[in-house]
Amino acid sequence: MIDVILPELPERELALLSEETPQPSDPRLAGRVVLGGPVALPVTAELVEPDRDLLDFLETEADNAVYHLVHLSVTCARDAPAPALHSVNLDVTLTAEPVRRGTTVFPPVAWSMTPRQLTEKADATAPAFAARLGPRLGFRHGVRTAYGERMCLEARRELRSDPGWEIRHTPAVRIGGTYRMAMVVRAPRGAVSRAAVAVGATVREGHTLHRFREELAEPLRLTALQ
Repeated sequence: MIDVILPELPERELALLSEETPQPSDPRLAGRVVLGGPVALPVTAELVEPDRDLLDFLETEADNAVYHLVHLSVTCARDAPAPALHSVNLDVTLTAEPVRRGTTVFPPVAWSMTPRQLTEKADATAPAFAARLGPRLGFRHGVRTAYGERMCLEARRELRSDPGWEIRHTPAVRIGGTYRMAMVVRAPRGAVSRAAVAVGATVREGHTLHRFREELAEPLRLTALQ
């Protein structure tokens, strides 16, 4: 098991335009959500060298796959005007293109994600400067959820190419502060892999749910390996 220090993240303020047609003239959520990252760190033999089991695992995968640690964050304004954020979604789309023409590659997947689940009792916005990687490059999770506890943050679609996280408003916890997230991506060797990122948000007014969304123009390019 090793602790990996997560890199600092460049931040950008999101416009989060309405998904309604026609578009309303007032950009109601502009400035209320800031995206940090994404930033990718290759998982190399040097990185996992302190843990012999992780090094062995990386070596057994070396002919077919490479791994990347992708780090992101979402910061939501705490004192924003009504209506309050009802949910925020961070969605990632992983793709791969072969370096050599005619080569077939498998789709990259979110091999492991953190945090997996956080409840009303956990501090979802506590700073997380390190990610703890355990056997087979899986994240070690210190918080276990009990039956019936409300989730305020949950990872979605692990082991797929369209992973993401959902942050939820609950009666006890409003959405606000910085949420830090990371995933290990398993990608095909001999390919250029990319991670496209989109952020969505909803607000509720009475029984009506209004949806907003923004996609980053440029996907994050993961290191190309021959």
